[in-house]
Amino acid sequence: MTKDTQSTSVWHRLLDTRISRRTALGTAAATAAAATLPVSFAQAQQAATGAGASTVSNGAGTSVATGDARFYPPFLPIEPTRADTMTVPAGYRWQVLAPWGEEFTEDGRRIGFNHDFIGYFPADMLEGGQSSTDAYLTINHEYVNPLFLGTEERTQENMEKEKRAMGVSVVRVTKDGQEWKVVKDAKNRAVDGLYDIELTGPVRGTAPVKGATMVKGTVGNCSGGQTPWGTLLTCEENVDGYTKAWEGSGYEAMHQGWVTEIDPFDPEWTPKKRTGMGRFRHENAAVIPAKDGRIVAYMGDDMQDSCVYKFVSKGAYNPANRTANRDLLAEGDLYVANFGNGTWVLLDYAKNKKLQEAKKDDKPLFTSQADVLADARAAALAVGGTPVDRPEDIEIHPRNNDVYIALTNNSKHGNYFGQIVKLTEEGSDHLATTFKWDVFAYGGPKSGFASPDNLVFDPYGNLWMVTDNSDLGTNPIKEFHGNNAMFFFPTEGPNAGKAYRFAVGPVEAEMTGPTWSPDGKTLFVSIQHPGEDSESLNKLTSNFAAAPGSNIPRPTLVAIEGFPGWKA
Repeated sequence: MTKDTQSTSVWHRLLDTRISRRTALGTAAATAAAATLPVSFAQAQQAATGAGASTVSNGAGTSVATGDARFYPPFLPIEPTRADTMTVPAGYRWQVLAPWGEEFTEDGRRIGFNHDFIGYFPADMLEGGQSSTDAYLTINHEYVNPLFLGTEERTQENMEKEKRAMGVSVVRVTKDGQEWKVVKDAKNRAVDGLYDIELTGPVRGTAPVKGATMVKGTVGNCSGGQTPWGTLLTCEENVDGYTKAWEGSGYEAMHQGWVTEIDPFDPEWTPKKRTGMGRFRHENAAVIPAKDGRIVAYMGDDMQDSCVYKFVSKGAYNPANRTANRDLLAEGDLYVANFGNGTWVLLDYAKNKKLQEAKKDDKPLFTSQADVLADARAAALAVGGTPVDRPEDIEIHPRNNDVYIALTNNSKHGNYFGQIVKLTEEGSDHLATTFKWDVFAYGGPKSGFASPDNLVFDPYGNLWMVTDNSDLGTNPIKEFHGNNAMFFFPTEGPNAGKAYRFAVGPVEAEMTGPTWSPDGKTLFVSIQHPGEDSESLNKLTSNFAAAPGSNIPRPTLVAIEGFPGWKA
């Protein structure tokens, strides 16, 4: 990352002040950093490079390997397992935090179901602070399991209960000694499937949304992103399926499927659905200011044979005007990626003749920009956007601005293991309309992982990834994998692209939404849908994080500790 850009993520901002791109932890700085890392760092480096790695004393009578923290994992990699627990390397520990059903507001609201993206907002962020022990966490809740919620019967009461269990929980947490705790703060709230939310942008008040300017709720909340001005972008995915599940409940599918902006610090600010960013199966939004201050957001449409998008705001970010910044995402241009020729294609009805001429059954597909944005997937394919293999999370490398894309899999084309793609904008400029790309890592038995999903970088530029396999334990080609897991990848040096297994989740669960505390000492990750394939409450396949007196598994966050923290 260059000095004239600002990242949306706390750990990326730390990079600007603690790690120079020129020194890149070289020579003496690298040695000083390595000396503070755990002994397992040395073991991991020896495993990767063979015997004879140089060592220095860590000041406690133990020799650890020297070397660049970008090139080696700070842990001894673990083996796959099918245990119904969290498994982490020696020297690391984890705790359950904010599980489904825990009361977290002053008026008795409870944490929603199936945790996904986690946003970390230091409690002192608006005062310029970066607290690593006091924060508002925003927790996405993607979907519900009627068996565990007790809502299998399709009554109005049960459908409302399901809507209340989705959306976003805004939860204050603090660290007391070694333990993280939920605090019942006045700003804690549930922005759920019944919350009043405003539509903004070109689709507001138009025919595709039946003239609506205000809508009910946010659901299908998968991954997301954070803005430089301290708001959450929660991404709505797989929302069309609820049309049938909630039939007769007043649910409007076209009111969902957008990127919704929420201010965790201001309960009085009405959340906004940003229709200019398009409607599709939104996985995430990776946000970064461009060189001229305009905001760029990279997004994936999580479906087989769907596309990768880029949104560019009309206005520019002003660090001194948070109020104005909260309107930046209301207007802008939406592009789709053509990987065949490395171009970004503008999805603008007035400027793109292919959109004006697109037809289905001899009828125009679109008659306005509102139509284009409301069916961005059809518009993307109409102008030559490249259908790819389930683009899930997208994240931006903190050191060089490369864009990493998790392509989970595509059984239609025999891609059962997925891959991670690296996209480099022309001139490393996020406003560029041309790019080059390459495959960073392939899934499969050789690499040890399958179905990459959520991604997160640390300030050294290492990539951390969690997997999204729904067929582990039943698909013989994935016997090598064990339960869904988290992997570490160096992105530079002799081991670039090599996967090191850091953690393994419980039975039938995904780990989702990983995010760091600003000091790098805590990694938060969601445990989603443990025991999802249970046939009944009498035949549970998991009991992970069950409440006292119960054996029903609970989605939850876990806080993983034992990391040495960021060292300059």
